[in-house]
Amino acid sequence: MDALQDEVESLEAILMDDVCIKRTPKSGEVEQIETTVLPLTGEEEEQQYVCVTLQVHPTPGYPEESPTFKLLRPRGLDDARLEAIRSACNAKIRESIGFPVVFDLIEVVREHLSGSNLPSGQCVVCLYGFADGDEFTRTECFHYLHSYCLARHLNALRRNYQEEFDKLPAWLQKTADPFQALCPVCREHIGDETDSLKCAMPPSELLNAPEFKVTEELRKMQQRMSELYLQQKSRGAIIDVNAEGSAVISIETEEDIRRRRRREEAEAAKKLEGPAKEEVIKPTTSSTFAPVVQETHRIMPEPTNNNYQHNRRHYRGGRRHHHHHQHGHHHRAERDRGEQNPAAAPATAGGSTSNSANTNSKQAKAQSASSGLAR
Repeated sequence: MDALQDEVESLEAILMDDVCIKRTPKSGEVEQIETTVLPLTGEEEEQQYVCVTLQVHPTPGYPEESPTFKLLRPRGLDDARLEAIRSACNAKIRESIGFPVVFDLIEVVREHLSGSNLPSGQCVVCLYGFADGDEFTRTECFHYLHSYCLARHLNALRRNYQEEFDKLPAWLQKTADPFQALCPVCREHIGDETDSLKCAMPPSELLNAPEFKVTEELRKMQQRMSELYLQQKSRGAIIDVNAEGSAVISIETEEDIRRRRRREEAEAAKKLEGPAKEEVIKPTTSSTFAPVVQETHRIMPEPTNNNYQHNRRHYRGGRRHHHHHQHGHHHRAERDRGEQNPAAAPATAGGSTSNSANTNSKQAKAQSASSGLAR
């Protein structure tokens, strides 16, 4: 482990902030060594088109045992180049068993990057590769695109942003975020270099590309996609653009929302108060006299504390007296009618006696109630 500590100190002295050493929390032993390797281009850092991060994990028996390593976050490198760098590192580890090898691995990776300091793979915009003479641009996140393709991408982003910005109401446009260019690969923020890329020429493969023709294979693919589209549409999984385009989206401010809620609450309150008012204002249609008495008694002024008990006693007594007076008057009237028309007396005692008695009883009760109320 002394050899590893010496090697780590040498790496920190040479690479300084470009190397990251991770140690275990308890023992403080070196657990991981990580650094980003760039090609040698002198002082022209803008010409460094490729890079890769080397991560080395020393084993407990290092350097007598071979360490493990990983190649992370490659930029401008395709799978073939990564595999070549990985094979060169494995060969260097086998040659250096028993000796510190971390610094040697860094040098192996740097040599490969310097020998092929040209982005490989495809441009994510046009899907063509990078050929000699093509103008390409490296973003801040180390992704490579043809300068011509990047300019088209930025113009499309700005056009879409302006369309969405124009749809916003005036009060939202004031607080909207400004336009920000994004990398088409990782969506990270990049510099807007549209002006400097206007004069970029298209890539050579795009200029020399054959004219597009519909092949038999493409027709079969279109047929399969059409069947899939109809199947999804029948299940309701496809959005109808025409139907959605006619839909209107209403944007309300906070003040509009408060006004709408107050208006809804007022309408709900009116609906609740309407039936109650109709019940109070609607006159009674009952033919009985009792509701009238109750209504008249309800609107009469309440008696004072001084004469409440007196009025109560007088009312009850008057009611009883009036009831007996009417009852006696009723019997005298029947007796007089019987004396004047003796022949009708049996008939009256028969079928019509009960009806007359009921009618007279109702009249007597009504008169009694009216008399008591008047008193």
